[in-house]
Parts: sequence; C-alpha cells; structure tokens
Amino acid sequence: MNPLKMLAIYRKASVLINLFEDAKMNKKLWKSKTFWFQILSGAAALSGVVPLAPEHVAIVTAIINIGLRFVTNQPVSIGRGVTPGGNPV
Repeated sequence: MNPLKMLAIYRKASVLINLFEDAKMNKKLWKSKTFWFQILSGAAALSGVVPLAPEHVAIVTAIINIGLRFVTNQPVSIGRGVTPGGNPV
C-alpha cells in the first residue's frame, strides 16, 4: 500500500478517535450538579425564599460551588459531541 495513502487514512481515523474521546469525556450541561445548583439558588434568591441577607447567600453559594467543583471530575460541553453514527453534532 502507498505510504501517503496510509498517512491520509491515519489522519482521518485520528480525527474520529479524538471526536469519540471528547464525547466520552464531556457531559451535557443539564447533567451538571453545579449548573442545577446555580439555577435553584438563583430561583430561591429571586423568590425571596431564603431568609438570609444577600451577602450571606452569596458566601454560602460560593462555598457550595467550590465544594461541587472538587466533586466534579468531568468537563461540561454545550451541544458538542458525536452522534451514535459517528457524525459531529
């Protein structure tokens, strides 16, 4: 087989492998604990459910976000990945 043709095949295969690895390593935004915590804490703050001063709510929210960051082990992606057929989304 022609070495140049093998190189072209290798390049195309490596692009596909990288897409699959990225899709496997990233999770969707709506599966993020940090994202949902931010949504819920924002809704609670806007509705006035939290009986604390705004500066105290901000401190507690920051501490919980730091804790969630230590628990998280995957990056979040927004709509980028690979479909089951191998096509980029």
